[in-house]
Amino acid sequence: MAATKPRRRRDKPQFSCNTCRQRRTRCDRLQPCSNCASRGQPCVYVRTKPSRDGTPGVHDRVVQLERLVKSLMPDANQKTTHLPTPESSDNNVRQEPGSVADGQSECGSMHISGSELRYVTGEHWAAILDSIADLKAHCDREEQLDPVDTHNEKGNDSNAEPPSPRPLVLYGCPRATSRTEIIAALPPKSAVDRYISRYFNYLDLVASAAVHGPSFLREYEAFWANPLEVPIAWVGLLFSMMCLAVMASDPAEGEANRSLQIDLYHEKTVQCLVIGEYTKPGPYVLETVIHYLYIEMVHHPDADRHIWFLLSLEVNMAFRMGYHRDPSHFPGLSPLQGEMRRRLWATVVMSDVLLSSQMGMPRMISDWKCDTAEPRNLHDSDLDEETAQTPPSRPETEYTTTLGIIARSRMVLALGKIADLADAVKPVTYAEVMQADRALQEAVTTIPPPLRMKEMAASVTDSPQLIMSRLFLEHMLYKGQIMLHRRFFEIEQTDNSFAYSHTTCLDACLSMLLIQQVLDEETCPGGQLQEMRWRITSSMNHQFLTAMMILCSLVHRGRMLDRTEEIVTALRRTRAIWMRQASRSCEAKRAADVLNLTLARAVEGTSQSQGAERNVMPSVRDNFSPSSQRSHDYLFSVNSLGGDATLEDWVQSFFSDTQNVDASFSL
Repeated sequence: MAATKPRRRRDKPQFSCNTCRQRRTRCDRLQPCSNCASRGQPCVYVRTKPSRDGTPGVHDRVVQLERLVKSLMPDANQKTTHLPTPESSDNNVRQEPGSVADGQSECGSMHISGSELRYVTGEHWAAILDSIADLKAHCDREEQLDPVDTHNEKGNDSNAEPPSPRPLVLYGCPRATSRTEIIAALPPKSAVDRYISRYFNYLDLVASAAVHGPSFLREYEAFWANPLEVPIAWVGLLFSMMCLAVMASDPAEGEANRSLQIDLYHEKTVQCLVIGEYTKPGPYVLETVIHYLYIEMVHHPDADRHIWFLLSLEVNMAFRMGYHRDPSHFPGLSPLQGEMRRRLWATVVMSDVLLSSQMGMPRMISDWKCDTAEPRNLHDSDLDEETAQTPPSRPETEYTTTLGIIARSRMVLALGKIADLADAVKPVTYAEVMQADRALQEAVTTIPPPLRMKEMAASVTDSPQLIMSRLFLEHMLYKGQIMLHRRFFEIEQTDNSFAYSHTTCLDACLSMLLIQQVLDEETCPGGQLQEMRWRITSSMNHQFLTAMMILCSLVHRGRMLDRTEEIVTALRRTRAIWMRQASRSCEAKRAADVLNLTLARAVEGTSQSQGAERNVMPSVRDNFSPSSQRSHDYLFSVNSLGGDATLEDWVQSFFSDTQNVDASFSL
């Protein structure tokens, strides 16, 4: 039998201009078309010469892509307005076929489909991406060709990726038949002892706020003496501590067994909350919910809407229990209870500011709603159940279990005011922006000496927890500066009115990506922060994405403020990081895709300014310091091309590992 001749898909000729095709609008095929003329946009048509079998050849497609890159270069003679306009407002409305457009760019970004309405504020990295028309069009097209949505199930498509795990508290889990069944899931005490030790030694971010060590150890011994007498909420707290301890363990110890343990302890935590009727909060419930929220956040590599809904549960539970009022108002609370309530409230407020901004939503807790004071700088050993009066704070030069909470709460107070300005629906004056900037700088000056930023080389004798706390505080500083100054950063300067915002925002973006590099290097095997890799959650990555997207917008608008080399180097560096994470994170995959297009544009702009298309793609390895080589064996495939690679060489290399070349080059 003769072999069946493989079928080849015939490409439909493109007669519409690129812009009309991307926007799915009818094109009258004039030069320029009426749609592009009304918007003041360049109107570009692509013509490709078919090969002998009727399909465009690879070379033709490469040339086509090269022309498209060139067509996207900013017109030096055209004045660009960076403030949102009614004509460009639909750039921030992402549509699917059959949907209806709505929204304005200055109000944020709205994704509208038949199954979902999704909004984010204008400060969110996805909204910044939507404001870059060509990148938005490319990403929308990629989603149609290979849709990726970690929040929705894929129906009956057997080839689709499995949906991301849903929080058991929201969607339910198998109900335990009894308390005895839950307790029977505990491993031997010797194994639990190791988990508890890891919890207190490696999870300072949650342990120092949620659990008072000496009190817990007494309750822990009482539990093993009589497991059926302790409140079920306390058992849930124990399982949540064990789950976090396993998450913070070394994956090399056995990934399969580790995953089974996490799933088991995760499920038992929820079962305890359900049996204990967590909506009637009592002792240990808020602590367990805080742990549970952190478990879900570590469990999801990307931003997830479910986390934000869990946050609302945590916030409202804290309000219901009166944590927003300072314990000094209530004489019935002991000094120990009062201090632990202050620590827990500071944690809730921090979660609200960070997770709400990650989801592109306004924060839930306003300053006028609470008067809880910051915790005192005390060791857990300074307080117990018998303490009659709260001891005075230790000097802030002394590092205690509470010092990190104090420093973070001061930064969060400033970040909250910045978030309110960024999310305000009414116009904000530049004077208000500068006032919030001063408040942020004042918060930085109040960071206790042990937590002030130091070079990694000067931190070799410090604990990983202390180094991570310093990096996290620095991360919060740059986050605040970016949130505060980005809207003025995109306004073209005519009289240097916003020069401070331009410089501050750009410096913050570059510094943010430098923190990403440090974390990427030092959390690798042999690094100073190897034990802290679990602390790099989607909340931190969100701000790396935002900084990256702002720099991408500069490249695509041709406004790199005489810092082209610095910006391109930072983008190449972050691209290598996102590409290594792309297999386990949809956001990282999208970031790498965006950076590939952006750097191609930067390369083309550089080669045109030099009058040639050579030496356009330096090796990624050149952008790393020698100390980083141990953890950066991976190189982008373009390195093998050599220094004489042209744009065409790079494009061919970029698509060389794509299974379907025809689809890859289809524009």
